[in-house]
Amino acid sequence: MNDDQARFEQMVRTLGRPAMKFANVLVHDMDLAEEIVQEAFARAWASPNTPSSEVEFRRYLYRIVANLAHDHYRRQTRRASLQPPAPSVLNPVEMVEKRAGDETMRVALHVLGLRERQAIYLRYFEDQSFAEIARMMGARQGTVRVMVFRALGKLRRELSSGRMSDQVAI
Repeated sequence: MNDDQARFEQMVRTLGRPAMKFANVLVHDMDLAEEIVQEAFARAWASPNTPSSEVEFRRYLYRIVANLAHDHYRRQTRRASLQPPAPSVLNPVEMVEKRAGDETMRVALHVLGLRERQAIYLRYFEDQSFAEIARMMGARQGTVRVMVFRALGKLRRELSSGRMSDQVAI
């Protein structure tokens, strides 16, 4: 094994779990998040432009993960527009799983767009600076600050509204 392979394997061990959490926040599906992270590491390994320092590699990897999540949503939207809506059949197991945990927060997070969820996750779950988030997202620092501020406002409004407490179990 050469030095590049050893360094890359160390990056996978170090960043694998945080990248999974990041991907899961973006797509809300652990299996899909795992596929996205695997694909991101494969693309990073295959690219001749992969940075060697850990900080730069993390930015590069998270950017790949975010792009793959965007691609997933784009494909999902295209598929949905091509297929007629299926009749909704309620699965009792899914209903119980949805009510387990912090359902209110999960529902509130769906109010946010993908980039807003990405910015909130990086800021509050990974404790990244606004400058670092801006580099990862390919946006200006001021834009990221405004995005986080507005996303927090949306979450506050959604969580404080009476809609969440008025839901009745079926």
